[in-house]
Amino acid sequence: MQIYILYAAVFITVILIIEGIWFLFRSRLSGDRLVNKRLKLINKTGQADIGLTLLRDQRERRLGNRAIAKLDSLIWASNLKINPYGLIILTVTLVVCFFLVLTVLGVEGRQRTIISMFFGTLPFGFVAMRARKRRKLFTSQLIPAVDLVSRGLQAGHPAAVALEIVSTEMPDPIGTEFGLAIDEINYGLDRTVALRNLGERFPSPDMQFFNAALEVQRETGGNLVEVLNNLTKMMRDRRALGLKVKSMSAEGRVTGWIVGLLPLIIVLVINLMMPSYYADHADNPTFWRIMAFPLTTYIIGVIWMKKLVSIKL
Repeated sequence: MQIYILYAAVFITVILIIEGIWFLFRSRLSGDRLVNKRLKLINKTGQADIGLTLLRDQRERRLGNRAIAKLDSLIWASNLKINPYGLIILTVTLVVCFFLVLTVLGVEGRQRTIISMFFGTLPFGFVAMRARKRRKLFTSQLIPAVDLVSRGLQAGHPAAVALEIVSTEMPDPIGTEFGLAIDEINYGLDRTVALRNLGERFPSPDMQFFNAALEVQRETGGNLVEVLNNLTKMMRDRRALGLKVKSMSAEGRVTGWIVGLLPLIIVLVINLMMPSYYADHADNPTFWRIMAFPLTTYIIGVIWMKKLVSIKL
């Protein structure tokens, strides 16, 4: 009976891994090949309001609890074609399959649970990594986008048309996101609210500055072109200062990586050279109570070192 359980678990695990790799690989290829996802959807479907459909689907999924809304925001930023519930089901299935496989293979105790949780949560890690990468790309694209808006205003276009130029000329992700904001504006939503929604999908201090500049100019008047030029100058100065701080803290970050990984490497080497060093005491409850103190101090030390070298501007 155990061998059949093993075969079934291995089969399900392999199918899920192959399908997940193909799904993510196809999503990455399509995202890299497209200049602007929104424009391709409009050309494919012929629906000018396709962006509103995407936003409506996202908001409907967010009507659940706060955790689902946060996970959906992460998936939206990652540009992967999966919903939060599908990601949760995939994670739970992988954890159960790896747990069954390790059980049949004879792995017992906490090692089985830790290994199952590690491999099962890899989809979450991939989504978070891709979302963080695209959010950084959005922030880096914001300066040329604001320059494009400023040049559009200098050419005599109104603000709405200048914003629409970004949606047609800029690549993903900023081109699509500005296009979705333009769709909301065209269908009756206030410009300030639409841009604020954009800032919620891709949170960035520079985006908040841009929204604040447009809102203040709208309320008080003034030369919007000059305001945007000063804003881009400030953004570039912040970017230069951030790179300077990053270079100055490089030594601390490298030291943190070395100090943080050294205990794990030592434990791994000891376990490879003398497997019985920890295995003989793994079933003793006193061993884990004693190990809880160095493990806790290690985690606190790693978090503290990360905070020391992580300087946010």
